[in-house]
Amino acid sequence: MATYQSDLAAGQSAKGDSRIDGRLLSGKVRQVNATVTLVGTETGGDTIEVVELPQGALINRAESYIVTESLGSTFTCDLGFGGSGDINSGIDLSSAATVALVDSGALFAVEAGQEKIALTVTSAAGTVADATARVVITYIDRN
Repeated sequence: MATYQSDLAAGQSAKGDSRIDGRLLSGKVRQVNATVTLVGTETGGDTIEVVELPQGALINRAESYIVTESLGSTFTCDLGFGGSGDINSGIDLSSAATVALVDSGALFAVEAGQEKIALTVTSAAGTVADATARVVITYIDRN
């Protein structure tokens, strides 16, 4: 039977002494808890800035989510940077719920110029003033 190795196990084997860069074994897991409060006039194309993450951070979409009140009769958005849905797209926040951001389950690396994370409204109707959504982004700080 064959034996396969992860990237960390391969690195440890190559050194022969089980030591490896500590940031790879014990990166700091952090969690953003940002609350977004609607004005009530949001429309498609509007941007809601959520947080600025450190360059090099790894966003864990499998452990990230949005807890929301009903934001409107229709309210969909993308989460990413620069008006794109890089982290997750097509998020429906019309009903009160907890919406998981599981996309591919892969970690999303924050590169230079991508540090400012925002929600971009793709469709909105009947938005509710003062309705809130709590955006929870779990990430690994490798610095």
